[in-house]
Amino acid sequence: MINHRSTRSALAFALAAAAVSGFATLTFSASADATVVTGVHNTTATAINRATDPRSDKNEKPTRAVDTAFQGESDGPKRQPTKFVGIIRDDRVAIRDPRTNPQWHELTSLLPQNFGRLVDISLAAPDEGTTVHVTVLNEHGKVAQTKCTVIPTPGTKGTPEWPDNCTEFVDLSRG
Repeated sequence: MINHRSTRSALAFALAAAAVSGFATLTFSASADATVVTGVHNTTATAINRATDPRSDKNEKPTRAVDTAFQGESDGPKRQPTKFVGIIRDDRVAIRDPRTNPQWHELTSLLPQNFGRLVDISLAAPDEGTTVHVTVLNEHGKVAQTKCTVIPTPGTKGTPEWPDNCTEFVDLSRG
């Protein structure tokens, strides 16, 4: 799990560096100690790994995770695709709906009580559906999921506003 988290952090750093400098080449070392990003301008950045990160104590290191999903039909003029972004930041879960104001919506209150420290998030949008599923993972491997109605736009045409358009998170870890 630590190697996965280190690799994921390194990959996130690499993608951020690539976004800033344009196109880039990613190189992963065999020991997964670090990731090297080489940009088009011959700049090199090395991602900090867990072993060398001065904030490596989990109580001080904030948790961050991101995922995206598109909902809508790419060739349907009625329901153009909307890109939803879900984030975990400091044990809080939020989703971005670019059609609403404000665009970011907190879903943390829908989690089971004492669910624990969040470490990952996943979004899914069923084909031709009207919902986005938000799935989160805590540090002990427990998984919970909510389903949010996003078509029609929350707050319009009978769909409740965020977060009332979502179900309570259901703990999927239970047998």
